Amino acid sequence: METAARKASEPIKFGTFGGVFVPNVLTILGVIMFLRTGWVVGQAGLKDALIILLIANAITLLTSLSLSAISTNIRVKGGGAYYLISRNLGLEIGGSVGLPLFLAQAVSVAFYIIGFAESLEFLFPELPTRIVTIVTLLVIFAVAWGGADIAVKAQYFILGALGLAVVSFFLGWTPIPAWSANFAPGYTEGLGFWAVFAIFFPAVTGIMSGVSMSGDLKDPSKSVPKGTILAVIVCFVVYAAQMIWLSVHASREELVTNTLVMQRIAVVGPLIFVGLWAATLSSALASLLAAPRTLQALAQDHVVPFALGKGHGAANEPRMALVVSALLAGLCLMAGKLDVIAPVISMFFLTTYGTVNLVAGLSALAANPSYRPTFRVHWLPCLAGAAGCLFAMFLLSPLATIVAVGCIVGLYLLLKSRQYQTAWGDERSGIWFSLARFGLLKLAASRQHVRNWRPVILVLVGNPTNRLALVELANRLEARRGFLFLAQIVTGDWQKLLPRQRKLQRQLEDFIRESRLSAVGKTVLADTFEHGVSTLLQVAGVGALEPNTVLMGWSEDNLREEAFIGSVRRILELERNLLIFAEAELPDYKLERVIDVWWRARANGSFMLTLAHLWQQGVAGKPFRLRVRRIIESEGGRAEIEAAMKELVRATRFEAEIDIIVDTGLPYDVIARESEMSALCFVGVALDHAGHVENPLEGLKPLVNSLKGGIVLAKSWEDLHAHETSDD
Repeated sequence: METAARKASEPIKFGTFGGVFVPNVLTILGVIMFLRTGWVVGQAGLKDALIILLIANAITLLTSLSLSAISTNIRVKGGGAYYLISRNLGLEIGGSVGLPLFLAQAVSVAFYIIGFAESLEFLFPELPTRIVTIVTLLVIFAVAWGGADIAVKAQYFILGALGLAVVSFFLGWTPIPAWSANFAPGYTEGLGFWAVFAIFFPAVTGIMSGVSMSGDLKDPSKSVPKGTILAVIVCFVVYAAQMIWLSVHASREELVTNTLVMQRIAVVGPLIFVGLWAATLSSALASLLAAPRTLQALAQDHVVPFALGKGHGAANEPRMALVVSALLAGLCLMAGKLDVIAPVISMFFLTTYGTVNLVAGLSALAANPSYRPTFRVHWLPCLAGAAGCLFAMFLLSPLATIVAVGCIVGLYLLLKSRQYQTAWGDERSGIWFSLARFGLLKLAASRQHVRNWRPVILVLVGNPTNRLALVELANRLEARRGFLFLAQIVTGDWQKLLPRQRKLQRQLEDFIRESRLSAVGKTVLADTFEHGVSTLLQVAGVGALEPNTVLMGWSEDNLREEAFIGSVRRILELERNLLIFAEAELPDYKLERVIDVWWRARANGSFMLTLAHLWQQGVAGKPFRLRVRRIIESEGGRAEIEAAMKELVRATRFEAEIDIIVDTGLPYDVIARESEMSALCFVGVALDHAGHVENPLEGLKPLVNSLKGGIVLAKSWEDLHAHETSDD
């Protein structure tokens, strides 16, 4: 008794034949096989028709191979294609494809029911079509409500009816005398090979019907590959044989004009109607089983309201999602004609197929150690399948392709804005790792030149929430053309600080993500601040992507610390550019919208001018004026120096004003007077070759205190080896 009760409570799982093969076959061998294949042969001729079949089936077969590879690499649960995509390319991409896939599956129920109702019109023209469609939906809904077990059993009867129709067709023997005339194409005006291909292609879609039942399979990783590939091969053979049989038994005129030519050829004509009804009803049932399971998986991942993911019974039947799917199908039936949105629905199916191919191809290319599918496929056929899907989409409808892609991109951006935290790892990190590895190796092998310089800045930020102005400056200087390392140095005992270091690192990463910075975080433990700076400069970055500039914050307290002065010396000894930033005292609206670059020497001046230009790129609204300013002691050389400065700025292709100031006073006093209200001021600092400060940083306090805007004290390490003369 206990065993019987336990078995009754266990969910019924399906094998390869009932769970994958049969749903796929019943969806592929559908309305087009009965009502359009003859027309395709009549237009394209047997030769071109078989080529159309080969191309269409090649796309489907490649998608089946990709599907098989993905499904044997992870433990497949409910949700079918959505589950596979989201667990490989992330929830945002999976959701942006999964929602349109659900809509396509739900609305497809209405399409197949309408096809069934229209087939009844051949025999009963007086039947009220709308009532027939609503009653049919209610019957199919009742079967699906009973659970996947009842639906799968019902599919066996439908498969039997379909099989009888196909057998009846092939037993018919009424060959025409000159059937060889049907071998060559005979397109009517306005039609061609690809136009006919576009009409036939939907016939070979439907391979997702089996994978949509993945949550109800005993062993999805085995059943999905076997059932899907076998269904594609069997259906290809059936279509190829049908095309040959049609070309032998019907004239071109009959093939083009008689949509029910199969009935005339069949030995028992009425069985063709039975097969046609079986095809439409089975496709509707398969879609009504697939759509709720896709919606349930989306709900369980919180892409849609969680209530829609509630399951019932031991088999976790998605009845709430089933009701929503049926209501959506009913609305489409009430709307009547669906010709306008039909191409868009086909696009969503093809987009799903293309994404599956893309997932498999990128996963194979990324070659994560965790990517170990038991059904291995090379990346080339996977990416070829993705390209084939895109090609087929544009053939079917360029406008519908644009609409479908636009919807998916919009959904992706919406889901991305929610910032989901998933509990599973996906292939995206592996893909980015492979791309980064490729780029770093190429970058390391490339010739480094000053023309290729980009700001890779190590920002000694400490707690970034307390240094927002410093972070904002770094972000402006990086200008999405370089890279930032936000670093904090924790000094003290290693063992005591190790737990704190991990917490600080997580907080720093959260700050970077929430601020959407082009940066990575670095938290290091060190005995002293100077030691921490040295460590960061030697370990931050990889290869050619190492920090070339260090940005520090100005603090008068730091000026009294030997570690700070030692860190400045160490930065220049390790041949890095140095920036020391002091925040503005006044708000932006009280300052002049001017950036001043005080020129001292060519290397340092060019460095500051480049940074000022990058800072301008991130300014919204009215642009800031950029002034390059230079102090000279007499009017005698003014014209010559001004001309030289203009030529230098012109060569750099920056838009900047030249301002030559004649003054014999101390340079820092002149700068303090002339740039007091400038929004941002770049000033070079002088160091000798040994790295000792000629004018101690202590001497810069009056200048920093005098300027009301932001100030950047800059030193290019290349300037250490330049001749800092007045005529440079």
